[in-house]
Amino acid sequence: MPRPPAPEVKRVSSAGPSPVLIGAVVLLVVALVGGLVLWAVTRQGGLEATGSANALPEGGGIQVGAPVSDDVPQVQLYEDFQCPWCGVLEEAVGDDLAARAEAGEITLTVTMMSFLDGTLGNDSSRRAAGAALCADDEGAFLPYHAVVFAGQPAQEGTGWTDEELLGFGEAAGLTGESLSSFTACVQDGTYDDYVADMQERSNRDGITGTPRLLVDGEQVEDTRLQGLMEGSADLGELLADGS
Repeated sequence: MPRPPAPEVKRVSSAGPSPVLIGAVVLLVVALVGGLVLWAVTRQGGLEATGSANALPEGGGIQVGAPVSDDVPQVQLYEDFQCPWCGVLEEAVGDDLAARAEAGEITLTVTMMSFLDGTLGNDSSRRAAGAALCADDEGAFLPYHAVVFAGQPAQEGTGWTDEELLGFGEAAGLTGESLSSFTACVQDGTYDDYVADMQERSNRDGITGTPRLLVDGEQVEDTRLQGLMEGSADLGELLADGS
């Protein structure tokens, strides 16, 4: 019986994938890598929100007093408006710091954090910081800052109503058109993004709690900071000595 013919076998080209396929794969890889790079840059992100009149770029806080110079102490304060110890520090040295800034004896930078919102389950730190930025536009940052701390609730976590934060504007000396502009600014949440940038900037600066006080870039030791709050340490001596 004759053997049946062998089945026909199709030859597979040894030339490899087509140039079109290779090009498509390369384009896909480039697109994926580009997307990952863009995602990483966006996630790390620049801090680009616009702040108020005296706000530093990149969430650096409000800077008042003398221009930055080696001739005067550079004082930086990190705080959260809902932080009880920040309120104690404000009561102890707030007026002194404000007076020295207004007299041009120091450069004072205040970075208002809002991390306690997450801890306390409210948004009062964010709203108070935003209102303080609105007050800054009207030339009343330091008075408003002082009024908010003076009105800090006895019970941590109680926070402030919108009406209270607006009322603090008048208590800080705002009247007429300035008060109207301040009110509109607060109600519009004008500086919410900058407040978020201040918190992120603080995170990047390694600030994990408040209050934190730095003089000429050096953090004031906890014992000296406690001394300021208790009245056993002198602010003038600290500024002269550094941290």
